Amino acid sequence: MRFPALKNQALNLQPWFLTLLAGYAVLELSFNHRLLELAGNLLQTSTAVQLHDIELWGRVVSGLGLALLLMRWLDSFVKSRLVLLVLCFSLGLTSMWHLQKALVDTIVARADQQDLTMSWRSQISTQEALNGRILLRGETVLEGPAPAEIRPVMSALWASSVAGLAPDDLDVRSGAAQLMGGFFAPQIPPDHLSAAYRKTVMTPVVLGASLMFGLLNLCQFFAGLTALVLTVAGHDRLLQRCKSWLLSALIVVCMALSWWPGNAWTTSPAYRQVASPALWADKPYLAPFVEWSVRAEPAWADSVAWVHSALLQDFEFKFPWRHLFGYEDLPAVSGASP
Repeated sequence: MRFPALKNQALNLQPWFLTLLAGYAVLELSFNHRLLELAGNLLQTSTAVQLHDIELWGRVVSGLGLALLLMRWLDSFVKSRLVLLVLCFSLGLTSMWHLQKALVDTIVARADQQDLTMSWRSQISTQEALNGRILLRGETVLEGPAPAEIRPVMSALWASSVAGLAPDDLDVRSGAAQLMGGFFAPQIPPDHLSAAYRKTVMTPVVLGASLMFGLLNLCQFFAGLTALVLTVAGHDRLLQRCKSWLLSALIVVCMALSWWPGNAWTTSPAYRQVASPALWADKPYLAPFVEWSVRAEPAWADSVAWVHSALLQDFEFKFPWRHLFGYEDLPAVSGASP
């Protein structure tokens, strides 16, 4: 075993860069779990301030993830590592802050009254969906109660997954839920409807983007760690053989593990034949985030829960400078207790 000088080596062999990647993975996975907790809170105790805090954190987390990817891509073009660090973090944070905000704001601005009503109806029907008591245009969502591994994700993303449908497409089998959405439906103020719809849009956008960047940088960490171990062990020839495809192979495996297994929700007739096609047709900008999130999030649910609890001690992700963005006085998010 030898310990070669790493100062002039590639960025992915630098211990400080690998430390950044590991720290980001912990932050991102913890953030993912916290967002699932807030967005999937069926008791509707999540406040508007908490949801806006997590939305702001989402832009920051995604920006950091993009910055770490940019550092690897631009390393050969920028001689100074300090300049590279400042440049990439500035580009990553600025671009993701504005892109995520613009995407969510644009979708929300285009919403009509049916979108707002559908968002509220679907949010109050989440518990019935988890209990397997909802049909979509006559198609079954679940044969029974949702399995434990998909309940957190389904709680958070049920309203987002049916955003392309109309209120009449929801066939709720529970009499109490029918009354809540029908004759005894409360009059919801317009600003509360808009806040509920923003939550419906924001959740998959922030979840999907942060998880994607998290997984890509986790692959980057393991590829770099493998290369560093081979370098220290003196296996330069083996490193030369695998360095061109190692990262790509890890990304392919990671994406396959995230996408292909499926779950009881994504394989149901209601999702495959009704909800997903309607969302792609009616909300094409939102559909990729929903599709990715409902498939990938369950695959990593246990990991993100452990990281958030064990490593970040259930950090709440409060945004300390929310007053600078006008989020001190916000309307409550509409909803009803199950």
